[in-house]
Amino acid sequence: MESIKCERRVYDSRLNSHAHSYAQLILPMHGMLYIETNSKKLTLREDHLFFLPPDCQHTFGSEQSNEFLVLDISDKMLNKYDMEKMMGGREFLFDDRWKAIRYLLLNEADNKEGTGSLNDLFLYCYHFIADGNIPPSIKYINDHFTEDIDLKKLADIEHYNICYYSEWFKNNLKVSPVEYIQNLRVRKAKELLLNTNLSILQIAQMIGYKHNSSFTRVFKDLEKITPAEFRIRNLKIC
Repeated sequence: MESIKCERRVYDSRLNSHAHSYAQLILPMHGMLYIETNSKKLTLREDHLFFLPPDCQHTFGSEQSNEFLVLDISDKMLNKYDMEKMMGGREFLFDDRWKAIRYLLLNEADNKEGTGSLNDLFLYCYHFIADGNIPPSIKYINDHFTEDIDLKKLADIEHYNICYYSEWFKNNLKVSPVEYIQNLRVRKAKELLLNTNLSILQIAQMIGYKHNSSFTRVFKDLEKITPAEFRIRNLKIC
């Protein structure tokens, strides 16, 4: 295989185990697909897609009606370093960006004229896959840190129980999930304090705190001064 093959595929209930020298990008159409690798066990549904690196032993099957759009990708089109970071595969949220990409891929899959455009499309979305080496729950926090975030939801994203997820998170980032969220919120608050005329309460509510007192307590714990003192001190410097 020198480039990319893209086609719709249906999976049956027989569990099939194998590995191959090419990678696969599996995008949902409808239904579900069970996938197991050396580090993942998941049921792929319509809200996620999955990237399987080359030479990755995997088992798959489905007990219900399904259809997936699958790209078989030559290892010559992949960065070896990126693939080493994705051992065992990686799932991604099937957001609006990926829905648009799927639409274009479907058009190319139905086009029998050649693979040039298909290769270009994959190269366009490759950096989404490579950048997606950030674990999906952490990416979720980065995108939603101003909202209420439930620890169970984060654990579910990684397919872990809550206790194991908390331990896994701290081992990888050296802080707890709550501390990580607090750091993101305070970093955003500092930008708003310096670059807007918003009140302390308005900033607190924008970054996820209902009450000024909660925001001020977290900010002072991390910065050793209150938000108001931070604003005054830095405005004087400017």
